[in-house]
Amino acid sequence: MTTLVLMRHGVAEEDHPDGDAARQLTADGHARAGRAARGLVALGFAPDVVVTSPLIRCRQTAALVADAAGCPVVEDLRLAPGMGVNDLLEVVLDHPGADTILACSHQPGLSYALSDLTRCGTIGFRRPGAAVMRLELPRVGMGEIIAVLPPRVLRAAAPPRS
Repeated sequence: MTTLVLMRHGVAEEDHPDGDAARQLTADGHARAGRAARGLVALGFAPDVVVTSPLIRCRQTAALVADAAGCPVVEDLRLAPGMGVNDLLEVVLDHPGADTILACSHQPGLSYALSDLTRCGTIGFRRPGAAVMRLELPRVGMGEIIAVLPPRVLRAAAPPRS
């Protein structure tokens, strides 16, 4: 059984001269994503590996989660905008030794994948919100939703920085 955490990146710049892929987290987005990452770990959902879209805003968010969890980050093009449920399932299958995998990606792909995996209907992801599911088998419809964690819940769960 695998625990899969889907997380949307933090709040990013509106635009960037080098295009959408180069948009970075804002200062506030970075701070809030860092608190959300610490909250996710404090709630007991520390990943063994963080897999991220190659876009900068996702890589930055993923690095904050990996730092909080003390785990590696792997960049994966399949989590870029346009990700589908089969892309996500392939990512899960590529990490057979991980009990908990966090996938950092974009909307609307996260909502669609969550719906397809759990048959829970459409749930939105605010930035940087997360949803947690258990996968008995990495197949469409085989996920069981464990938690939907809006950003404010993740931030509230974060322990103070020491």
